[in-house]
Amino acid sequence: MVGTGDGAVETRLASVERQFWIDRDVALQAAEEWLEELGEGDHGATSRRLRVLIAAVRIHRTDPSQSAIDVQEILAWAEQHGEIALQSRCHDVLGSVFEMVGDRALALEHAVAANDLLAETEIPLMRAAARKCLADALGSAGSLDEARRRYDDALKLVIDDPETNIRYIILNNLAYTEHLAHNHVEALATVERLVGLSELSDRQIGMSARDTIARVYMAAGRLPEAETMLIPALDTAFSDSHPDSSAAALVALTQLYRTQGRLDQSQVVIDRCRDLAQRNGLIRWTTEAAREQAEIYAAQENYRAAFEAYRNYHEQSVALGASENEAKGRILEAMFQTAESRRESERYRELAERDPLTGLHNRRFVDENLGGALLQLREGGPSLAIAMIDLDHFKRVNDTLSHEVGDEVLRTLGRILNAAVDPVPGGIAARLGGEEFLLILPETDAAKAYELAEGLCRSIAGHDWSPITHGLPVTASIGVALAPADGAQNSDLLRTADLRLYVAKRNGRNRVVHSAAISGLIGDDAAAAPETPPLETLMVVVA
Repeated sequence: MVGTGDGAVETRLASVERQFWIDRDVALQAAEEWLEELGEGDHGATSRRLRVLIAAVRIHRTDPSQSAIDVQEILAWAEQHGEIALQSRCHDVLGSVFEMVGDRALALEHAVAANDLLAETEIPLMRAAARKCLADALGSAGSLDEARRRYDDALKLVIDDPETNIRYIILNNLAYTEHLAHNHVEALATVERLVGLSELSDRQIGMSARDTIARVYMAAGRLPEAETMLIPALDTAFSDSHPDSSAAALVALTQLYRTQGRLDQSQVVIDRCRDLAQRNGLIRWTTEAAREQAEIYAAQENYRAAFEAYRNYHEQSVALGASENEAKGRILEAMFQTAESRRESERYRELAERDPLTGLHNRRFVDENLGGALLQLREGGPSLAIAMIDLDHFKRVNDTLSHEVGDEVLRTLGRILNAAVDPVPGGIAARLGGEEFLLILPETDAAKAYELAEGLCRSIAGHDWSPITHGLPVTASIGVALAPADGAQNSDLLRTADLRLYVAKRNGRNRVVHSAAISGLIGDDAAAAPETPPLETLMVVVA
């Protein structure tokens, strides 16, 4: 599996993610080619960072619902595996998705998470992208002062980055936020910074920024400058390459011509806009074109045509609202179903790894986790200790009282075992089947393991069993083994613990046996020790 810890992989990932802010088509192609190069199998955070980048490109070009689902699934994986940087990138994309569909609360929630999870050691570009995402969400939510501060933070992070276009996007979004808030002075100052940056860098201003600049100029009464900004949208070659931003610019140019009384020109432009929007399925701009057409008819005093155009606009506006609500609902429903499916999967997995009688983990869980802990130990991980526990004369409880009473004894013992390992981080209590149970302790030396086992033995013997067994005592014998001293394989460790449990039984029960106590077990006694735990054995594995 390719991990992101490798320096060459990190460098290549950073390069592809940087390309997103230079040319998104190039970034998309690079990410898709790398995924193909990786091939089948799980390639950890590397493949998922590439998939998040692909989703970030596609949410603005196709139905964002599938991309949102993909990113949400990646986020769940990143949370499970502690991939903090990947979590931040997922939240950034999800923030953009909910900003698009108009859910400001969720957009802000994801934007805040994207920033909180981003390490200060991240490259400035990624930190600036997260700040921009948060600023966009704050601006949409009406927190303008907070939005300005985040936009300013983002700009400072990339002030010396002339290669990418993120500075232009930040200034564009800030200007548009100020414009929508009718802060005309602040909006004009921001677009002047944007134009100045473009001239200083000898860089062409994109159509989205041209639309913003023109609208701010129009609000300031600087109509000739606004027209100059918008004229490139009439270039078919350019508008076909950037249909959404070009359609927005054509609507703005139509408004400019109409307010100047240049109605013939405004009609030509709105016809171009309608054609562009219809060819590219841009429902929003088809609707805006209908509204502008009505305004043109009204300016021409063709009131019947204006009325029909306004009715058409109203119908399209209602349809647009329904379409946007449907898109939002589709995304939320799909993401909800994905989350529910994951929770159901986790719930069924939990059920599959739990003993229904005691609620403790079962043999399947122990096999996976004890083996994994020992594998980590062999690779230099922490040591661990296990203790096998066998209830003394447990058969007498079932035979004398009933199996129902025996089950209640086991349920109570399960609670005692959980309490014993609860202070130990990662402590596990499990039932292996029948009357066998298993517990494990992480980073526990011989002295601590023996102390815990002795305390457990006393807790079992000292528990008030009278309400259950009506005076019949319940005690346990315990055998303790340590890894790696007593073995680094499951079978070796369990065999040692079982041997010590046998010694505890032979020496009178209701006691703990560890390494120091079996030095006298030799010859026939050793040969007589059972290879597997007796039927009434409880095993406690501490991992």
